[in-house]
Amino acid sequence: MPSVDEIIAKKAKARARRRRRLILGAVIGTLAVIVALAVGVVVLRSVADRAQQTVEGGPTAGATSPDASTAPTATPTAASSPSAEPSPTASPSPTVSASPSVAGNAAPKPQITRDYIDFDAQRQAEMLSYARQHYGSSNIRLDPKVIVVHYTCGPDYASAHDIFESNTPNMGVKPGVVSHFVIDKDGTIYQQLPLEYMGRHTVGLNHVAIGIEVVQECNGSDARVVGEIMDRKRQIDALVALVRWLMARYDIPLDDVIGHGMANDSNYYEDLKGWTNSHTDWSAPQIRLLRDEVRGGT
Repeated sequence: MPSVDEIIAKKAKARARRRRRLILGAVIGTLAVIVALAVGVVVLRSVADRAQQTVEGGPTAGATSPDASTAPTATPTAASSPSAEPSPTASPSPTVSASPSVAGNAAPKPQITRDYIDFDAQRQAEMLSYARQHYGSSNIRLDPKVIVVHYTCGPDYASAHDIFESNTPNMGVKPGVVSHFVIDKDGTIYQQLPLEYMGRHTVGLNHVAIGIEVVQECNGSDARVVGEIMDRKRQIDALVALVRWLMARYDIPLDDVIGHGMANDSNYYEDLKGWTNSHTDWSAPQIRLLRDEVRGGT
């Protein structure tokens, strides 16, 4: 028969074993809670990240400005697409894209209707040939540093788009003229060409300039024509919004927002064949009015 001391020692060992089991259970339970919380945090972060991701809409559509023709009508320039890029073709029906803002910039992206011209392989090859001859370029990639504003000398958007789509030779060569955007009288912004590509709208600047055409008849002096544009609130508001967004997206200073009539004096002007612009649309006094509007809301 065990002694009293042996019985006491056995009970003490049993109590010690129970304490160890309790402690181990508590540790395991705590670890399980920590692991569950960590997994929950990861899942919540993943859901939040997906919710915050935004995709900017495709390039906006716009008409091309005149390249150097005798009349201030839009003249698209040809541009070739890089091999890694799909070649854009005319959309069967216009599509609308709008993004709340450009990443990292405060200027919101206005609503833009994409209505691309048929920028097929032939027209791309013509643009590349033009770019090589006039800028020494090996591709038709646009490096945006300037925004050039034009007016169409036509009554509506359809007539401007038809000119750009036609690919009619300008100054005896193709591609035909085309600006990146056309703004109709009701303020609708149409994009004619992706912003990745040169358009033929301004002699000496097509390799670095985004072209914006404003629908307006040529029924008088530049001051009168621009005055009529300024009197159309929806049209001028759309132009200002588009210019602000492009400035923010490509870090273009306001001094490099110019009119076609100012192109020959741009610091970026370059033409290896010695061509110059004869257009006077949006000359310096009128561009100062536009710059005041752009500056007013920034």
